[in-house]
Amino acid sequence: MEASHEFDFEICNNRVMPIADDLIKKYDELRHIDVSKILFVVNHKSSGGKKRVVLARTARVPEKWRDVLFQLGACSYFYVIEFYEKTTSCLDENQMKALIYRELRRIGPEGQIYAPDIHDWWQVLIGLGPHWFYPDAVIPDLLDDNVDWKKLMGNSYEPPRSPD
Repeated sequence: MEASHEFDFEICNNRVMPIADDLIKKYDELRHIDVSKILFVVNHKSSGGKKRVVLARTARVPEKWRDVLFQLGACSYFYVIEFYEKTTSCLDENQMKALIYRELRRIGPEGQIYAPDIHDWWQVLIGLGPHWFYPDAVIPDLLDDNVDWKKLMGNSYEPPRSPD
């Protein structure tokens, strides 16, 4: 993410949507997601949390704001993925792809948003290592033809949670 900014929040669909679209095409567990319904935003103001590192948050767009955005000529966005610049500015391209993948996994097949939990964190730790988001970490490119999440996880692979 770029450091220069005029606003506290910046729409970054042009940068993130192509990556998200490629991840959705590659990984079966993401195929239910329509990338055109996601608004990608960089938060330049906040770090996301005071007690722990927060890289991103995924949420549903409230109906009121869906209507307002639509009236302004925007697409009908149902989800927003917010990246915190203060914690993601040091991520390289492969780390950002992994973060986008992790956030997309939070969108369930019925449109629900799964809260971050131990399951998701464990999956990332096993697949990418405990320090995958550290500035000097080297992780695989999830979009590389030779890389597959199931292969990274090995016997520890678990598909995304099913709706409760």
